[in-house]
Amino acid sequence: MFRICLFGSLSIASEGAPSEAVAIAGRCASLLAYLALGRGRYFSRSELLASLWPERSSSSTAGSFNTALWRLRRLVEQPPLKHGDLIVCDRRGAIGLNGPAAVWLDVDEFERLVTPGLSHAPERLSDADIEGLRRGVAMYTSDILLDVTDDWALREREKHRRSYLNALGRLVQLATIRRDYAEGIRHAQAILDSDALREDVHRDLMQLFVLSGQRAQALRQFEHCRELLRRELAIQPMRETMTLYQSIAQSAIGNEPAAAPWTAPNVSAYAVPLPTQPVYPSMTADEGMRAYGLIDAARRHLATADSQLQLSLQFLER
Repeated sequence: MFRICLFGSLSIASEGAPSEAVAIAGRCASLLAYLALGRGRYFSRSELLASLWPERSSSSTAGSFNTALWRLRRLVEQPPLKHGDLIVCDRRGAIGLNGPAAVWLDVDEFERLVTPGLSHAPERLSDADIEGLRRGVAMYTSDILLDVTDDWALREREKHRRSYLNALGRLVQLATIRRDYAEGIRHAQAILDSDALREDVHRDLMQLFVLSGQRAQALRQFEHCRELLRRELAIQPMRETMTLYQSIAQSAIGNEPAAAPWTAPNVSAYAVPLPTQPVYPSMTADEGMRAYGLIDAARRHLATADSQLQLSLQFLER
């Protein structure tokens, strides 16, 4: 069996000797990766040229393509493989990685492992589905084709990255349902390692820290989230995040539970619903002044909550 690995940089190996993987770079790597991701299809030469050599002039691309294809065949179709065992042409001259030799592709295996676990509700997953999610995320050591910057490679990279993040998110849900908070924390942190600005995941991580008895760490997570949002996007945390933070900070000072037990991330209990229409649209002047007073009091309350964070951190670190 011929093995092709796309996670990180492209490499190839023969069955029985995976430790002798050979890295491939340049146009040969792009051509092999494009054919591998489209296995089962045949691509016309004009389609391959448009995707892999878009910046070249038409006079030079045909020669460059033929040279890359010749070099690729020499790299991959070595004994015991023969010419045409991997890369074949149909009657119209279209090219595909559809030869008789068996091919194993790491991203295909990754998708095979995680798809069942993402296709059904968490409570309907079997142990085999859950194990597939775990094995799939363990395979994902890096984004695919890091050395290739063509548009098609960027699209494929983002597609598989979304599958990876979705698989991690499902594992966070499952760990929370099973009250395995340490595993949930590990998977949530893995999501943030790939996408640090996911505010919903920061909230899930804060909740998991509280449920695992790490209230001070939950408060630190809020500060980390707020700083990231301020530095990268110049925005403040969402209302749901502030409400969760205030609940945790108040419970730390008052030595009360931070939140009721819950069974899945993103519980709606932490959200504060907004009114769907104006309240008392015909306010008098006195009523308007009282409303402004309430708004001002709310602002002071938020400022007080910020100071309570520092107090709670000092209290918990003694």
